[in-house]
Amino acid sequence: MKEHSLFLLAGFPSKETEFIQRADRFREEFESGLRRTVELADGIVRESVLNSREIVTEYTQQAECQTITELEKRGRISVPDLKNLEIFWNQIMMEHAQFIRGLLDPTECELIETANTFAGDYCELLEEAKEQDRKAMNALTAKTLEITKQYQQFKTAGTQGITGCEIRSIILPLLADHVLREANHYLRILEYAQVGGGTSC
Repeated sequence: MKEHSLFLLAGFPSKETEFIQRADRFREEFESGLRRTVELADGIVRESVLNSREIVTEYTQQAECQTITELEKRGRISVPDLKNLEIFWNQIMMEHAQFIRGLLDPTECELIETANTFAGDYCELLEEAKEQDRKAMNALTAKTLEITKQYQQFKTAGTQGITGCEIRSIILPLLADHVLREANHYLRILEYAQVGGGTSC
């Protein structure tokens, strides 16, 4: 939520001063809440969660630094059931693919095509999930898991390319890392469900 408020802050037109200020207040409040949560969670959070790369990746610190620097430099950047859980996250993954596709430079043809393919894949998964009963979800979950593994690899490569200034886009470095962590989170949930662990987060 801290990062979502930062993306709002960066995305509003400069004339929308009231919205910019409100987004900045949310960012500060979520940052304070995050700091307190980290303190309380010390020694409590499962190791599998800490190692899942959904909380932080090797790109997070660099992405944050590149994004706070960009804001300072320019002032603005214009730029509980498994079925329901999968529908929710497949919708998120599809939307990620759609806006990634839209924020890439038109010359990045291959990446645009790949993002478009993933958007279509998750659209199909959404339709299939709506038609499945609970007993038939196992096969669909396995299919979703395989697609999400590939998508996570795509997001990893994309984050690496954006933070390394190798990909032409208007994607904020921190946004790239953010959507990667959300994919890592969803991937862990799917893997947990596949080994019979249910849908616990």
